[in-house]
Amino acid sequence: MPQVTEADFYKKFEVWLERLLEENPVAATQLGDHRFDHRLGEHHAQARARQEKLLREALAELESVKTEGWSADAQVDYILVRHLVRSFLREFQKVRPFERSPGLYLMEAVGGVGILLLRDFAPFPKRLASVRARLSEVPRVFKEGKENLEPRKVPKVWAEIALEGARRSLPLFRLVIPALSLRVPRLAPKVIRESRRAARALQDYAQFLEHEVLPKAQGDFAAGKELFEEVLRENHMLPYSAEELLELGWKIFEDTKRQMETLAQKIAPGKSAREILEDAKNHHPRPGELLSVYRREMARAREFVEKKGIVTIPEGEKLTVKPTPPMFRPTIPYAAYMMPGPLEKKQEGIFLVTPVDRFAPMRVREEKLRGHYFAKIPVTVVHEAYPGHHLQLVFANRYAKSLPRKLGSALSSLFVEGWAFYCEELMESLGYLGDPVQKLARLQDQLWRAARIILDVSLHTKGMSVEEGVEFLVREAGLERPNALAEVRRYTQSPTQPLSYLVGKLEILKVIEEYKEKHPGASLREIHDAILSQGSLPPKLLRERLLGA
Repeated sequence: MPQVTEADFYKKFEVWLERLLEENPVAATQLGDHRFDHRLGEHHAQARARQEKLLREALAELESVKTEGWSADAQVDYILVRHLVRSFLREFQKVRPFERSPGLYLMEAVGGVGILLLRDFAPFPKRLASVRARLSEVPRVFKEGKENLEPRKVPKVWAEIALEGARRSLPLFRLVIPALSLRVPRLAPKVIRESRRAARALQDYAQFLEHEVLPKAQGDFAAGKELFEEVLRENHMLPYSAEELLELGWKIFEDTKRQMETLAQKIAPGKSAREILEDAKNHHPRPGELLSVYRREMARAREFVEKKGIVTIPEGEKLTVKPTPPMFRPTIPYAAYMMPGPLEKKQEGIFLVTPVDRFAPMRVREEKLRGHYFAKIPVTVVHEAYPGHHLQLVFANRYAKSLPRKLGSALSSLFVEGWAFYCEELMESLGYLGDPVQKLARLQDQLWRAARIILDVSLHTKGMSVEEGVEFLVREAGLERPNALAEVRRYTQSPTQPLSYLVGKLEILKVIEEYKEKHPGASLREIHDAILSQGSLPPKLLRERLLGA
């Protein structure tokens, strides 16, 4: 691509995106493009070669572009797109999930169907017709998975996660979808037939994982220092090495422990922070009222943000609390957020709360409930809802200046997770988290986020095992064992994501301080609106665009 105009670049980006979404229909649904809702992605060798060729050609064109004379916005978007394409290529060439990650096919098949039911973006009969079409492709996806996976390259922990997720997902195909289909009698017979076929294919895939993959699985989940630091540089645009981040994690971990013990002596002299929090965990909702407690707290947080003028709440946004789907529960111990697609007209987010498994032993059920204790719920809501993930991501979807800018979170989680974590301390400073035990719970979360840096680096570059990671979270960060296991399992699959919470917050705080210096007297709302209007950029690009630094 010779010297091109900004307009040429944006047109070319739309062409690339169109082709990528055609190849990845579930991603298209997630983004809010519903032209491909009737299909699931292809994972056979020819499809992978086709997709890799598309990315190679896009990168070659991008790297030949000269951006002199472009606006600051266009230059930032160009850098973002170039790094995005590099990231997608790295996935093909170095991570190679198609041969190592059994969860890939589960997410494609079960997640691809589930998202059509979870998100209310169209009338139910229309979504159900797409469900039927995708169900018909589920057997093909699992067949491709069985052909592609190389059991000896699969990390054992990934096989365990996928097997548990597959078993938990069977009721979706066997019971949930057939029951829901009865709401549309003209579609019900075909939906039920395809759902039963999908259930058989999923059962077969689960047996394949149990008998063929798990016994042979000996792959290494660790990314390794070289790839880990490549992602730090290329995706998050951070200047730090793995060692420097490990040192930072330990420093904040020890500092936070000291802060917690100081506060504990003010709350209950003679008691440790751990003892106070263990007592607090005895005060939790009953299993049947878990979701309603989160709904009430969510409404309170939204009202507080609006009343205090912390940040503009985007028009037309909506947030719905729903139970975490069974397939996601092995890796979501407490709560999580599902953003509306950037291209979606209806900006409705979904706040997932992981309910207690009523068939689990009493001890496990009680441990799970203790993780949802009353003092902690407001901290979780601030992080996931207002003014955390939901508000920030809907703000980006509504007000970001360009299409590439709306896709920044696909490159780096640094701003998204950093913002949500920043909001916890912000809301404490403004009086929302006013109870001393809530403050202790917030510091406990900070300790946990520092532990995430330690574990992220240690699991992927220092040879730490899953069991060592679980023991660390239970012993040092106070997590209940089932929740610690869910956390560490997730960390093994997402190198550099766990560290993005605390590191992202620190980088955002630097940008805020620089903004205040450049704009003395700016209100909190003005600062936050200016930052959020740039989309989910890595903080390095945010600084360049916002401050010209």
